[in-house]
Amino acid sequence: MDFLKKNLAFAQSGGPTSVINASCYGIIKEALKYGIKIYGAKFGIEGILNDSLVEVTNISENDLNLLRYSPSAAFGSCRHKLKDEDFEKICSILDKHDIGYFIYIGGNDSMDTAHRLSEHMKKTCRDIKVIGVPKTIDNDLVNTHFCPGYGSAAKYIASSVREMALDAEVYAKDIVTIVEVMGRDSGFLAASSALARDNVVNSPHLIYFPEIPFDEGEFLDDVKTVFKDNHGKVFIVASEGLKNKDGNYIYLKEQKADAFGNIQMGGVGSYMKQLVAENISKRVKVVELSILQRCAAHIASLADNETAVMVGKEAVDKLMKGICDVMISIEKTDSSFSAGTVPLSEVANRTKFFPDQWIDKTNRWVTQDALDYMLPLIQGEVKVPFIEGLPKYIRFI
Repeated sequence: MDFLKKNLAFAQSGGPTSVINASCYGIIKEALKYGIKIYGAKFGIEGILNDSLVEVTNISENDLNLLRYSPSAAFGSCRHKLKDEDFEKICSILDKHDIGYFIYIGGNDSMDTAHRLSEHMKKTCRDIKVIGVPKTIDNDLVNTHFCPGYGSAAKYIASSVREMALDAEVYAKDIVTIVEVMGRDSGFLAASSALARDNVVNSPHLIYFPEIPFDEGEFLDDVKTVFKDNHGKVFIVASEGLKNKDGNYIYLKEQKADAFGNIQMGGVGSYMKQLVAENISKRVKVVELSILQRCAAHIASLADNETAVMVGKEAVDKLMKGICDVMISIEKTDSSFSAGTVPLSEVANRTKFFPDQWIDKTNRWVTQDALDYMLPLIQGEVKVPFIEGLPKYIRFI
């Protein structure tokens, strides 16, 4: 094989997941076949701008395997929106290290960054190819069956809701439990809580999606009905991104936005608690899963981890074939998943919503089609490497 001489760099962006490092593993594993230098950027695209690169070409097999199963983002992350003056600086740093291939792992905003960078390379006739790799627990990237990170987060949410539901049943007293999960605009994470219910656990009773306008009166009627029918026990799961009929978030901690204009979320659970306490029952518990749902490697989905590895490897393969300005997509096959590509322009700054036809609006629940979609994504157990009874992880920051 006539190996290409340019080197390769990759970076992670946005919120971490429990399998984002598995994509880095896939990238490194595949790139090692080509005899080139491999660099990981510290703290996303900011690592390129600051010339803060870690060469991982000579990483040991042990450390590479540890990387695959380490939670969070081992190379750090950022939420940096590129400015006009950033592009040439990035080019100069990449040229300095003779980097001709750049892979950006992330969600909607990261795919925008990758696309803008790729467009600049074309415009300035630079021989630097850029490609995107999907990552987000929100599962809100379009034109891909699902996003690595979602399956593990869904598994964590379903398992945690199941265990909390059992805990909520131990006392005879009335209790309303509200669990707030992530999901700014898309309800996939909230929907995953439905996987907790079976013939032993009948919770959650009510699920609230950001796709359905939230109405205080309807909410209180829902809770009162379950409260009466279920002997004072109500278990609710709500997305952090609930909005009213005017499209405004029903509760915000503070009116702060990041570089991409995303409002800081959180507080829906407390807002709902106040409504219940004032109108139904004073005994209300609120649980905000927060970052636990995105970093819980101890309960990661094997299907999720394997797919994360696949998209990392596929990104390198496509670059070496001269393909760029695309995101690696995931396609569902009869028994597994395969990789495809989609132009970055058809992913950047777009949001995939939880399908309306999968929402049972009458019962605040999901349809069987939704359950059939989610179940394959949470399958299998990841064998996290252990040392002296504790998991051993690896970081580069």
